[in-house]
Amino acid sequence: KQYFIMNIDSIFQENNLSEARILSVSDEIKIPETWSFLLTEENKNKKKALVIERWSDFSTLLPKTLHLLDELLEDVFLVVHQQQIKMVYLLLVDEEYVLYVGNMPTTDSHIAILPDKLQHFYKHLHNGWFENISGGLGLLPLEKVRFLSQSEWGLPQEILQSIDLNKTYYVLHNGGNGFLCINIEDKENPKALIWWTNDTPKMDIDFWNYLDSWIEIGLSY
Repeated sequence: KQYFIMNIDSIFQENNLSEARILSVSDEIKIPETWSFLLTEENKNKKKALVIERWSDFSTLLPKTLHLLDELLEDVFLVVHQQQIKMVYLLLVDEEYVLYVGNMPTTDSHIAILPDKLQHFYKHLHNGWFENISGGLGLLPLEKVRFLSQSEWGLPQEILQSIDLNKTYYVLHNGGNGFLCINIEDKENPKALIWWTNDTPKMDIDFWNYLDSWIEIGLSY
């Protein structure tokens, strides 16, 4: 518990979470039942195991992520931040703390635009799970998912016309020039691509593979 007493406030501060308040059993706040163990389980290793177990549905889709969580997860907190309850994953990467934030699962009707497996993530795991300083390198909260047509990209016409921007949305940015997108022109058969702000898009990629790799970058920089 040493780091907790000394550093947790400064760790939160360095990771854009200075206003977050860690919840405890005595807080009278309604939280999802599936999260209640975070308040009652005092054994840190058991708590970590229970958190990682929640990811088990994605173990074949996100193997690198699961491996890194297993290896680097130091602790998990339930916090209230900007009037929302969030799960904060504290990861120790080369003696530096990296914070990933997971929002409460959602049942928002907008979820319908997502492919099934991704819907499952947002409904059962987190409505967004991302590195907290960049707000990227993980899945964006549903309210930040945007169609490409909603932004000005300043790209040549031939790139802008290579895909229907009204039917392509991004669910992740890499903190830099890359956006992981889903194109739903063919609703039954959504396609994934990388949209670059400074290059031609990379089409027809494996969505989960790229998501896994970008999270891996977030957890190892």
